[in-house]
Amino acid sequence: MVAGLFPAFSGGLRLVALASNGGGHGRCGAAGDVQEGIRQLEAIKNKPEVSLCALMALIYAHKKSPNPDRDAILELDTKLKEERKTAGQQALYFAGLFLWHLGREDKAREYVDRVIKVSNGDKEGLILKAWLDLTCGKETHIKKAVKYFDEVLQEGNDVFALLGKAQYFEIRQNYSGALEMVNRIIANFPNFIPAFIKKMKLQLAVQDWEQAAETAHRLLQKDALNLEATRMEALHFLCREGNINEASARLSDLLKALDMLEPRNSQLFYKMALAFSRTCGRNQLILQHTQTLVERAFSLDSDNAEFATELGYQMILQGKVKEALKWYKTAMTLDETSVSALTGIIRCQLIQGQLEDAEQQLEFLNEIQKSIGKSGEISFLRAVLAMKKHKNQEEVIALLNDVLDTHFSSLHGFPLGVEYFEKLNPDFLLEIIREYLNICPAQPASPGQSPSPLLKHCASVLETVVKTVPGLHQAVFLIAKVKYLSGDIEAAHTNLRYCLERNPAYADAHLLMAQVYLAQNNTKLCSQSLELCLSYDFEVIWTKESNHFIVSIFKVFFACF
Repeated sequence: MVAGLFPAFSGGLRLVALASNGGGHGRCGAAGDVQEGIRQLEAIKNKPEVSLCALMALIYAHKKSPNPDRDAILELDTKLKEERKTAGQQALYFAGLFLWHLGREDKAREYVDRVIKVSNGDKEGLILKAWLDLTCGKETHIKKAVKYFDEVLQEGNDVFALLGKAQYFEIRQNYSGALEMVNRIIANFPNFIPAFIKKMKLQLAVQDWEQAAETAHRLLQKDALNLEATRMEALHFLCREGNINEASARLSDLLKALDMLEPRNSQLFYKMALAFSRTCGRNQLILQHTQTLVERAFSLDSDNAEFATELGYQMILQGKVKEALKWYKTAMTLDETSVSALTGIIRCQLIQGQLEDAEQQLEFLNEIQKSIGKSGEISFLRAVLAMKKHKNQEEVIALLNDVLDTHFSSLHGFPLGVEYFEKLNPDFLLEIIREYLNICPAQPASPGQSPSPLLKHCASVLETVVKTVPGLHQAVFLIAKVKYLSGDIEAAHTNLRYCLERNPAYADAHLLMAQVYLAQNNTKLCSQSLELCLSYDFEVIWTKESNHFIVSIFKVFFACF
């Protein structure tokens, strides 16, 4: 929520945190959190400048309690109505700020308009009104917001107006304009941490990884436990550099920082895991960290079906199908309407070969899609089912094409950033590409024959993935494989060399390199690559499903010896 970037002028946001466990991040991790919030709010509810906000927060906190005290809520509501009649400017302001953070835009606007009226257009009220307009999603209001910010900035640099104008430029995808505003903030308010966070995210949005990492480093020098900067460093090492060990170290730091700063914030533990699990190429070291993060979220909120579903997906990524099925069933117990949990169960059924059960469930989900909209994952499972049931290739290809169309259309308008990585889900795209490759011939086309047109389609998708996540070695390897099958042996060699320079133990890459050298009639290097492949993973030749692929290995072997 954008509001989380907007600091209060005093302790107003602290009231939100007390009532909603971290500024509205999610459910409280334990009943004690709510009670502690209520206790602290009770202590300040009679202070005139925060009275309205405190009363609203108390009502909110009581409603969050496992057993809400209806009498207390009624009494607080009565007192709130009384206080509202005589509330001063600051009390109205903090009430509007609180309501905005809760997403109650219309009610917040009532209070902000009263602030502006009683203060004769004081800048604090104008700035908050501008932020309300900016974040409401209505084009006419967004245009008005920038006029309010400019009006305030005519009187001099105001940190919240500058931040608002940066947000306006970002909404317009004018990232250079947004960066200019943020740099003004840093020049005039060098200790204002949110400006560094915003700058870091804007630099990533324009794919300037190095500058984003540098800003993260500067931020950590100012705030050693900063969650956003620690996450950015981890993303840089994982997605840009492909450095698993450094990424793992930063994820360890992130978990420690979360334990210190937000030990009961279930939603934050959950959200921090998503981008990493989807961009790590199923690396077990990274997945251990992401699993721990989601497990912490579930331990704090064990009634949350979304967390249970994500734990199921974490198990899928690790190849633990039985454990995945257990978590998906837990999620269905918690929320019997969960489409994502049912989708996970179908995925498990397909892996386990329970095709009839999977087909029945998919028919049901296919009907649901008509009301909830198309899902790329459901279409993908239909394609996998069609392939496993040996349907004709045209049907499978049409389904896979539909998956990609649906998936990429859902990314429209998202700048490069954490949420984009989550939604792009490179791991899912690589799954799709592998299904395409299962349809393609396992060997390059013979001289005079045209390569499969699907290979060009695969290359286009893979290039998008590698451009976004250049550190994902599996994507680079698959590009090499597509180039090899397309007959572009030099390009295949170049991409494989890139992979092996960064991961010398990549057995599949050594094996494909052996085939590349064989195609170049270089039996000596072919032999060396094959030996390296077998030294890292002797069983690699027995784990391939394609008979053609195994035959090619023996061709390499006999050509070399």
